Amino acid sequence: MPLNVTGWSNRGWLEIIEFILSMCEGGARKTHVMYRCNLNSKQISEYLDFLLDCGMLEKVQERANSKRHIFKTSELGNKFIGRYKEMAELFSKQPIMNK
Repeated sequence: MPLNVTGWSNRGWLEIIEFILSMCEGGARKTHVMYRCNLNSKQISEYLDFLLDCGMLEKVQERANSKRHIFKTSELGNKFIGRYKEMAELFSKQPIMNK
């Protein structure tokens, strides 16, 4: 099994957050994010609420006079994605063997 950033085969909450934020860069509906992230409705609600509270996501009305909303990654969320990728790159490099 391939290792993830945290070194274990299961997804960590930071990986899930990065995936949600990446999916929402162009805007995405809750159900779309839920299915793509392989989360149940309770889990996705908790993650979305957390990300909204942190200011990493914005909830935007899909169009005028619509009850539907989409989630869009904020500037802060984009910074998180960038930092996460930098960290992941550090962990993906081969260790230097000292003699």
